Amino acid sequence: MNRIFACLLILAPLMAAAQEMHPPLHRLTWEEYSGTLVHWRKAHPGLVTLESRGMSGRNMPVYLLKITDASVSSDDKQVCLVTTLHSGPERTGTSGAMAFAEWCLGDDPLAVETRRRQILLIMPCVNPLAMFYTDRFRNEHGVDPYTGSARIGKLWDVKTLRLTKPEEAPELAAVLSVIDEHQPEVHVDLHGTGLQEYAPDQLGSRRMYQGQIMTEVTGGAYSNYALRPWDWRVTEAMIDAGREAGFPSDRFEADAQRTFWGPELAPLGRKLWHGMPLFYSAHYGYARFHSMIITQEVAWEQSLVARMKGLMKIGNGVWQDECTVGYPVNRMRHFVGHFVTACGRNARERRASRVELWNQQADFALGFLYPQTAGRESFVVAATAAAKKAVAGRRFPGAVQSFIKAGPEIKVAMDQTDEQLLAPTTDARITHGIGFRMRLPYRAPAKLDVRLNGAPLRQDGADGYQSWFADGFTQLQVNVPPSKLEPEGLYFITCAYEPGEQRRNGWMPPAEVRKASASDRADATPATHVDVPYGSHFRQTLDVWLADPDKPAPVVFYIHGGGWGAQDKTDIHQHLDVRAFLDAGVSVASINYRFLADANAAGVSPPLQWPLQDAARALQFLRSRAVEWNLDKTRIAACGVSAGGCSSLWLAMHDDMADPKSGDPVARESTRVRHTVTKAPQPSLDPRQLVEWIPNSEYGGHAFGYAGRTRREAFAPFLASRDRHLADLREWSPISHASADDPPAFILTTKEDRPPVKGEPQPDPTHSALLGLMLQETLRPLGVKCEVRHPHDGRPATTLQEQLFQAVMSFGP
Repeated sequence: MNRIFACLLILAPLMAAAQEMHPPLHRLTWEEYSGTLVHWRKAHPGLVTLESRGMSGRNMPVYLLKITDASVSSDDKQVCLVTTLHSGPERTGTSGAMAFAEWCLGDDPLAVETRRRQILLIMPCVNPLAMFYTDRFRNEHGVDPYTGSARIGKLWDVKTLRLTKPEEAPELAAVLSVIDEHQPEVHVDLHGTGLQEYAPDQLGSRRMYQGQIMTEVTGGAYSNYALRPWDWRVTEAMIDAGREAGFPSDRFEADAQRTFWGPELAPLGRKLWHGMPLFYSAHYGYARFHSMIITQEVAWEQSLVARMKGLMKIGNGVWQDECTVGYPVNRMRHFVGHFVTACGRNARERRASRVELWNQQADFALGFLYPQTAGRESFVVAATAAAKKAVAGRRFPGAVQSFIKAGPEIKVAMDQTDEQLLAPTTDARITHGIGFRMRLPYRAPAKLDVRLNGAPLRQDGADGYQSWFADGFTQLQVNVPPSKLEPEGLYFITCAYEPGEQRRNGWMPPAEVRKASASDRADATPATHVDVPYGSHFRQTLDVWLADPDKPAPVVFYIHGGGWGAQDKTDIHQHLDVRAFLDAGVSVASINYRFLADANAAGVSPPLQWPLQDAARALQFLRSRAVEWNLDKTRIAACGVSAGGCSSLWLAMHDDMADPKSGDPVARESTRVRHTVTKAPQPSLDPRQLVEWIPNSEYGGHAFGYAGRTRREAFAPFLASRDRHLADLREWSPISHASADDPPAFILTTKEDRPPVKGEPQPDPTHSALLGLMLQETLRPLGVKCEVRHPHDGRPATTLQEQLFQAVMSFGP
């Protein structure tokens, strides 16, 4: 006992000091609260009206304080609603609302301006029973006005936006009646600190203490990230105003450095921001009238006033990308930077238009010409079934059709499919006008030609278009007043303009890379037809450059290299000057083909057969288009580098693979060519023959299914198992098909550092001139011309281009 008494003696001074530092705060009474509201009404008769909008428990009115300058017409005033849906235990929400109301009635020039420009609807205490008696969130029926939660479940029917038992939530019903009547632009709901976490046995005198604070937040709620302005710049403006007054704000997930929750992200659990997108009572105004929602936590009343002053400045002024005074609440439907907007000459008319459009916009269909093009902008909105049907059928007014045809765009991109456009729908009943916003990404575009359904529009804010530079764009607003609404409900806006500045698109690799890839040459000679499919696999495509001769043109048929596992048909420009062939009346084709990896994945053995078969099929396909593309299919030269050269030689020496009896017209075409001009090809894939000519040979194993980190690793087992592949070698090795009817062949190599000698190792055994000499030795007895050129042959240097050009020009008629 003595020890306890001694402890008490020690603690008593400390407790007294703590109480002195944090003395109890005054507890606002009902009489003081209601008396203050009545006092303000009497003291400011031209500014204040006071209404009871419902009755809380113990017959306490739910008051609405309306503050505005009655001497100024309300036609062009914004409406800002301030509520305290958690008033009661969160006492600073109510005291903050009272402090804000007091500021609104003061002489601060901003307050005076706000009264002239806005109607402020303040409900300082939504739940008087909780505020002045129970200090609990729920009313006498167990309903929480903030969430709409009852003792069992929620009272909200979100689909119909109705309370299932409004008689159990008179406080909430009072708030909803105010929202229904005034359709506010902004709804600010105030929360704060108080006695909400105090257990009943801790309530004591029910007085907060001086210094009882909380982390203030602006714009949203920790539990529900859907309770915030859609424009974060509004929140930041309020935070800035609070910070300038000395009061900082927490920024939710930004300060926590967390991403939002979503159904597919749920397994990440504790790595996500803990708030959820939920329907709370404040969403009612947004759902019904497109009111902007703002939730705030209040620790210091003056902090709330400072942040609200930041908001009032927004409502009193012109928003960042608008041209009329007011809050940014007038965009009703969007599609990739194109917006359906409210329309009207003043705030009252825009509010009526906003509410009307907001409740019908879900049935609109939006679109624009795609891709978007500098100097041209468009926006189409279909608001009825007839309009959607016209869009699905691409039936637009003649002047619109002319605009479409004049541009490079490929389609009218819509936010609905044609099937959705043609589905039964509800026609919009628009009576208050409609607006449209487009944005041009230039500061000073000139010669704007803005049209609606082909008819020119004049510069007129009420009936026509407006343009101004804001937020980095030239904003383009088109307003259609009630008298000019389109009966069919189709609105196709076009705008031709001069950007006023030159901006280049695209990025180019460094000059060294462009030179190696012949990028500039490729850009200067675009193909006539790109990525034409000749098979079902995504790699089975070809590009075609068509000459424009008086008679069918000869053709260069190019096959790229890369060991049948790399590179692309565009590498033709690294080896050939396509433009020179076109100027000479020669058409050109370059193909892609399936890689060895594709064949391996499909279980094809040997995998080499796929790229070789694709070369044959692509050639047959090209011949099948001879009439359409004005090609002479009897005068085709095959050309390729490395593996592409091997494929070219295989085509040239293989017997014709045409099938005259096939039901497929492509398969009936020939696979033979008149000449081959290749660079560093592999005429033979027989490993024994290769080693005989070049002892350090290492190429070919991968083509027959042998894996290895290097070509050498794949070649060794291939050589050891060579006899198992005799049948495959007879079919897929070009030299095995050599015969007297083979076309002439020209082979060029460029990497020899000394004259090639059979039986000696080579610096590049895969691309050695010895491989060409091997083919030459095979074809000479057959009477087939085969010319091999290399750096040490003692003759003037030549190029693939030069030799191919000579070959094609030598073709007879």
